[in-house]
Amino acid sequence: MKLDKILLKLCKEKGLTLAALAKESGVPQPTLHGWTTGRSVQNLDDLKKVCDVLEVSLHYILYEEHDPWEKDKTKS
Repeated sequence: MKLDKILLKLCKEKGLTLAALAKESGVPQPTLHGWTTGRSVQNLDDLKKVCDVLEVSLHYILYEEHDPWEKDKTKS
């Protein structure tokens, strides 16, 4: 799945609009809109801000799967 679809899916799951995500993350709404339409390149710092709001890792937002290298937090 591509970033545009993953981002929109995560927003829907969290009950966020792009405007709300922009406000909470500090990433301009036109930037987020560009990501959802494929017209702009992602800035890693902005992408991380969005991940923090959506409570997902960079790996997850890019690949829609949990990072196989990330330590399982349920084990310890």
